[in-house]
Amino acid sequence: MYKKVLVPIVGQYDEEIAKNTLDLIDDRDVEVIILYVIDVPSSFLISKSVKETIFSELKSKGKIFLNNFEDLLDLENNSHITTKKLLNEGNADEKIVEIAKSECVDVIVMGTGKNIIDKHILGSVSEKVVHHAPCTIHLVRTITNKTCSVE
Repeated sequence: MYKKVLVPIVGQYDEEIAKNTLDLIDDRDVEVIILYVIDVPSSFLISKSVKETIFSELKSKGKIFLNNFEDLLDLENNSHITTKKLLNEGNADEKIVEIAKSECVDVIVMGTGKNIIDKHILGSVSEKVVHHAPCTIHLVRTITNKTCSVE
């Protein structure tokens, strides 16, 4: 089934996304590619030094997020999983699709769940990835107002 899994992360909802990733791959030998994309604003109103500061901070946070997510995969107890951590710069949806193609991944596991205002103003990365990815997408609903409950 799946041998290569791409997991783009943003530092939020990582526990839920890791749990879904582990459920999806079960006990199969799998490579999990963990991706963090730094998207620095390109506004002409932001000075070069401010952009450099933002980039540096996001890069530091990205490294922490990548390591934290790898820890959530519990590699000591999941020896069938190998990981690759990627820290890239650019437009998130474009980078996710680009990495999915270049790494020949079988599935992308990613979160979704922006509120309606964010989605309409900023757009949805997951929505763009769904339309352009070369592989299966497993979307993890990360917003908290789920409509179903099991009693």
